Amino acid sequence: MGTLSEKLLLAVPLLALGCGSDHRVSPWGSDPDISLRQLFQAPDLGGQLARLDAETASLGLRVTQEIRVELPQRAGEALIRGYEGQDALGRAVHAVRVVTPRGIVMAAGPADAADTRRDQPTELVPALVTAGDGAGAYRSGTDLNGDKLLDVLLRSDAGTLSLWHFSALGAAPYEIEMKAPPRRGIDLDEDGRIDLAGEVSVEAGDLLAPRLTDVASFDGVRYSNRTEAARAYHARLAEPPPPPAPGPPMRPESRLRAALERAFHAALAGMEKKRVLAELDQEAVPKELDASFHRWRERIAATFPSRSE
Repeated sequence: MGTLSEKLLLAVPLLALGCGSDHRVSPWGSDPDISLRQLFQAPDLGGQLARLDAETASLGLRVTQEIRVELPQRAGEALIRGYEGQDALGRAVHAVRVVTPRGIVMAAGPADAADTRRDQPTELVPALVTAGDGAGAYRSGTDLNGDKLLDVLLRSDAGTLSLWHFSALGAAPYEIEMKAPPRRGIDLDEDGRIDLAGEVSVEAGDLLAPRLTDVASFDGVRYSNRTEAARAYHARLAEPPPPPAPGPPMRPESRLRAALERAFHAALAGMEKKRVLAELDQEAVPKELDASFHRWRERIAATFPSRSE
């Protein structure tokens, strides 16, 4: 079951974060008086489910997904539930709850009606299907990154992913360090564990619209684009292009798009900023593409880590 110190350590992140929701749900229900006595209360999954049903019913949420898992260290069974509902404006909302015999240990969503951005992941992703993998390659309720904790995948209305871990007593999201919102699961190093990928947003009408993909893998604590696997990915895509094949020259927008993409990957691979930008500045840029090209050049220049990092 783990030591008391280990249990308290797992519970603290959830309490500090308020479960990532406007609806504060602690591992012990609605009672704000967290005491050592409660740590030793009898585990009761049925009682916690009744408390969960009352809370979600009061929010007008209905269950759409349910995943049952066995907690590590014989701590009992846990339920991961995905919910749907409507806010005061009639818009669809989602929520995720994780309940164990010790409490409602995770509560994400629903978004408040005043939240116009709707960018917080609150929808349960039971299984994330990735290109080249079988259906359900990465499943919520399993250990997705090898840290011996059970994980839950969530998605926002815009498709941005987040990843949480949970135990019998608490839950917390993994920190994700990327230059783009994570929207896909990939396997960078073929270790069978989930890595993350996403593209930098492009404004409508941009004449170049480069596809700038960032990736992150798990470093034991967080997901980062500075891991060895992530940097190796960027280094491969930063390599100079092969000699052009015989035939008509590449169109200017295609040539500049490719140059910007290589420079972006070079920045994230840890290559020298001065050299990468100098190569980019050697590109011949038609007048009609100048504004777009230099906007992206400045954005890529800011991608290089500062000297203090």
